[in-house]
Amino acid sequence: MAKKPRIVIIGAGMAGLTAANKIYTSSSDMFELSVVEGGSRIGGRINTSEFSGERIEMGATWIHGIGGSPGMGGSPVYRIARDTGSLVSDEPWEDMDSTIDKPRTFAEGGFELEPSILEPISGLFKALMGLVQGREIVEDDGDLGCGADVYDIVATRVCSSRNGSVRSVGSFLKSGFDAYWDALGNREEVKGYGNWSRKSLQEAIFAMFSNTQRTDASADDLCTLDFAAESEYQMFPGEEITIAKGYLSVINHLASVLPQGLIQLNRQVTKIDWQTGEVASDDSKTIVGNGFDDHRPVKLYFSDGSVLVADHVIVTVSLGVLKAGVSCEQGMFSPPLPDFKVEAIKRLGFGVVNKLFIEMMQRDFPSLQLVFDRADSEFRFKKIPWWMRRTATISPIHSNSKVLLSWFAGKEALELEKLTDEEIINGVSTAITCLTGKEAKRNTSKKLGSLCNGNANAKFTRVLKSAWGSDPLFLGSYSYVAVGSSGDDLDSMAEPLPKIEKAGEGNSDSERARVHKLQILFAGEATHRTHYSTTHGAYCSGLREANRLLEHYKCTSC
Repeated sequence: MAKKPRIVIIGAGMAGLTAANKIYTSSSDMFELSVVEGGSRIGGRINTSEFSGERIEMGATWIHGIGGSPGMGGSPVYRIARDTGSLVSDEPWEDMDSTIDKPRTFAEGGFELEPSILEPISGLFKALMGLVQGREIVEDDGDLGCGADVYDIVATRVCSSRNGSVRSVGSFLKSGFDAYWDALGNREEVKGYGNWSRKSLQEAIFAMFSNTQRTDASADDLCTLDFAAESEYQMFPGEEITIAKGYLSVINHLASVLPQGLIQLNRQVTKIDWQTGEVASDDSKTIVGNGFDDHRPVKLYFSDGSVLVADHVIVTVSLGVLKAGVSCEQGMFSPPLPDFKVEAIKRLGFGVVNKLFIEMMQRDFPSLQLVFDRADSEFRFKKIPWWMRRTATISPIHSNSKVLLSWFAGKEALELEKLTDEEIINGVSTAITCLTGKEAKRNTSKKLGSLCNGNANAKFTRVLKSAWGSDPLFLGSYSYVAVGSSGDDLDSMAEPLPKIEKAGEGNSDSERARVHKLQILFAGEATHRTHYSTTHGAYCSGLREANRLLEHYKCTSC
């Protein structure tokens, strides 16, 4: 009796479990299916946890857009969360009411910023990022306080940038700020802000918004983020929300249909053997661990010494793991991946974003936006540790929570992973003190005590941090299109192997017929051209590869 095709999925995150769910529910009796996961849990970069009695997300947090339908521009993650009742909870959850309280913004030295200082730069940054991402900015989107609106100032700048004069998002943003400053009619110095000049203060506010954008993109520096590719990234319509019962509820729903034993935990793949050419001859049969011969073209080696053979393998490991796998001498793939795949892996960006949760003794701490002076400024507070200086916000995870959340990206995120809890608490406390001061100087009725419910000494008791950069199963957080790469590289990431040559491109029809097709398939957020870096991108990529295999076996009726 003919053996069923064996499909092995590497990774039990969003992409892997989506693929497994689709294949199993479409044709459970047609394949031998298994999911091998190197860690001790499912979910991958989705990891709902608990801290100080609160449900928190250590990884993926947002459903990015709830408008539309899944087939017409809507998020499939939203559909799953809605249909499974995961959006409703009797208990509060992270960011359930993030838009209710307007944050208070402090500049280094104890100065609370007035809207007249803050809002023009907020409008400028929003308009610039809208243009970067290909969104049209209408002329009444906001006035900059200089006699010309946002649209007038940045329109000519973006036109010149689109012709190739600007390569990175960071350089475009700088040119946009420079255009704003050049057009500013009122350059009268600000009063009551100590050593801050108007320009230095506005530059620092602009840098704060840039730091938030760094965490969105996972780029250490926005000057490494490709300008042209940003307009390809697609956003779902509607607001962004978090999942009341935790992001892991979506993962558990996908896994719930799979029979016990199909997902194997603590099974870390160390090497993938595959065939680039003809089927192995009879004298080179693969010997499987249980002793029988097998002609399956892919052989997986695991850290525990075990071996598994397969007809098809869907690789859903992170881009960080792939980068490490193609860079070391003992590569992950044997033979090595073809050049087009290796080059795409190396060119694309993969950054680190970490979340820091801080428990306080008291509640009612406000949402804060943090405006730091330049690291080389003579007026900076040297007591503030360098790893805090590109942190943009620190806020309760919901109103009346005693758990605060702050985001870190790039070098600061990696440094956070190395610090002790005591070093973190001291650093955060110092930064907040140096920014808020003993008194909010632009509004003398608001003492520091009003920041923390009358307690002038906000006391932090313990912390919890993510550590995606040092985790060997991830080696980072999510991908971005770096300068020097493009959306074409994301398409190359999704290309299955071996790459079968078309007729007339080197091999005869008979030779092509003897090649095992679709030996290695690739899924994950870094393989989706328009939705990279997101959980819905990972979901769609897993569905894509499952459908590729189902179509390969003519399972079109499923």
